[in-house]
Amino acid sequence: MSTAPKYIFGRIPNNILGLAMIESMKLFLNKDRYTLRVRGQGLIKGEDWRRYAYGIPLDKSTHLRVYIVDKNK
Repeated sequence: MSTAPKYIFGRIPNNILGLAMIESMKLFLNKDRYTLRVRGQGLIKGEDWRRYAYGIPLDKSTHLRVYIVDKNK
């Protein structure tokens, strides 16, 4: 039995276009079955990665990742 990947989209630019894409995905997502999480990827210049050991905040990231998780599993 194969499982669907949870890490669906990666390297989405953290700009107006990328955020608009994520907002439209949230709008049309089947929320009864799936949840959508957005995480930061890539640290902007001038920031120290040691301050963000548990994940990069969205405002400090250069790119975004999207995870879609099945609630039924």
